[in-house]
Amino acid sequence: AYFLNSEGVYKDYMLQCAGCHRFDGKGAENRGIPSFVDSIGLFSRIPDGRAYMIRVPGASQSQLNNDELAMVLNYVVARFSPEEYEGGKFRLFSAAEVGASRPYKFDDVAEARKALEQQMSEQGWEPAPYLFGQAGR
Repeated sequence: AYFLNSEGVYKDYMLQCAGCHRFDGKGAENRGIPSFVDSIGLFSRIPDGRAYMIRVPGASQSQLNNDELAMVLNYVVARFSPEEYEGGKFRLFSAAEVGASRPYKFDDVAEARKALEQQMSEQGWEPAPYLFGQAGR
C-alpha cells in the first residue's frame, strides 16, 4: 500500500479533504460533515458508491488530477476503513475509473447519498450519519 506511506498522497488528503473531514477522518457531525471512520469503505463495495466517492463535489472539483484523486480515495479507504482494505475485497481506484465518473456532477448530492444509504441498508450496512446540511440548526 504505497499510497499509505506516500507523503504526497497524505499532503493531498490534508489539503483537499481534511479541512472538512479532519485529519483523523472523523468529520464534523455538528456541521453535517460525515465521518470516514469505519464507514467510507462501505461505499467502495458497490458501483454507485464508488462513483459517489469520486463525484462528491469536494473530490470531483478538487485540484487533484485523476491519478492523484484515485490515490487519495485509496488512502481514505485504507486509512479509515482498514477492515475493508485488509479484507482483500477492496478494489483499488484507478485514474481511469476516476476519469470516467468525475465529469458527471450531481444535481442533488443529498438525494444521491440518501439513495446509497437505502441500498446499503438493504445489505445491512450502516454508513456514518450525514445530516444533509441540517446540522447545527
